[in-house]
Amino acid sequence: MVKVTKPAKIDRSGKTIVVNRQSEGVRVTGHFDYISRNGKLEIETADGQTLSGKSATGQLAAEWLVRHDEDRHNGFATGRTRITTNMVFSMPADVNAEGIKDAVRALAEDEFGGRHDYVMALHTDTKHPHVHLTVRTVGHDGIKLNLRKADLQHLRSQFAQRLRQRGIDAEATPRHARGVTRKSQKMPVYKVRQKGQLARTDEAKREEARRDMQAHGGRLPDYPWDNALMSRRNRVIGTYMKAATALALSDDPEDRALARDTQRYAAQLTDLRTERVQIASDARLGCSEGLAPPKGPVRERVATDRAKDADREPQQGPGNRNKDRER
Repeated sequence: MVKVTKPAKIDRSGKTIVVNRQSEGVRVTGHFDYISRNGKLEIETADGQTLSGKSATGQLAAEWLVRHDEDRHNGFATGRTRITTNMVFSMPADVNAEGIKDAVRALAEDEFGGRHDYVMALHTDTKHPHVHLTVRTVGHDGIKLNLRKADLQHLRSQFAQRLRQRGIDAEATPRHARGVTRKSQKMPVYKVRQKGQLARTDEAKREEARRDMQAHGGRLPDYPWDNALMSRRNRVIGTYMKAATALALSDDPEDRALARDTQRYAAQLTDLRTERVQIASDARLGCSEGLAPPKGPVRERVATDRAKDADREPQQGPGNRNKDRER
C-alpha cells in the first residue's frame, strides 16, 4: 500500500485550519514528532544521516521552515504552499520490516534523490509495518511536488519492484482490478472511527443520502460516475474472462487450473456497492432499491448480489516529476 496522507483541515476544537507560515510550522513539527514517536525512533534523511530525539527533529523542522521562507521569497512557493508532502508505504504483518524500509530507501533515492529533501521513519508498533516518507514539497530546482493518481500508481509499481528485488512477494494492482469500489479511508476519518465516534464527513454523507432518497422517491439517483464505475467493472470482468479462455486452451494443467481460478474470481466481481449505497443501506433508506445495475454482462449478477449478499466484501485477485501546480 502506498498512500499520500493529507493534513487535517479542522483542528481539535473544530476550527478550520488556515494554511499559512505559522500553521505549517506547527504541522511539520508535529508530524516529525509523530513519525519519530516524540523522538524515541530514529528518522533517516536523504543523505543517510539518522536523527534521534525531539531536539534533533525540532531543529530539522525549523531548518525546513527557513528554507520554505526562502522558496517563498524566490517565488517558488506561496503562503498556502505545504512545506511537506507525506507518504506511507505499508505491507502485511508477516513481511520483514527492515526489508520494507530498505525498499522505501531505494525508491526515495531514485524518485526524489538530488531533487527534494526527505526523511523517513519505520514504524513496527502497529498491525502493519510501514514507513513514513516525508518529502519537502518544493524541490531544489524550485519545482513543487504534486502527486497525481498516475504518480501514485507509479510509486506503487516501483515499491513492489524493489520489494521483489529483496525477496518479498509484492504486486501493485490498481484498485479497480481487485474489484474494490471504495477508496481507502482518510487518516483523520480513520482515527475518529477507531474511537467509535461519528466523523463529520460521515454525518454529511448520511444527510446527503437522505436528501437524495427523499428527492427521488426512495431511490438513490444515478450519477455519471456510477455508470462509469459499472462500465469499468464490465471491462475488468471481460479482460479476466478473455485471459481465462486463453489459459483454458493451454496444454499445461497449471494453466488450465489458473483459468478456472480466474473464472471464479471474475464471477464474484459483481459487488458494486459504493460508500453512498452502503450508507443508505446502513441507515435503512432502501439500499436494495439503490443504483440501477448497468446494461451488459454484469447487470443480472449485480442485482442478485445486492439483494442476497449485502455484506460481502470483494476478495483479492488470483495473482495476488510532477507538474508545477499547487496542491
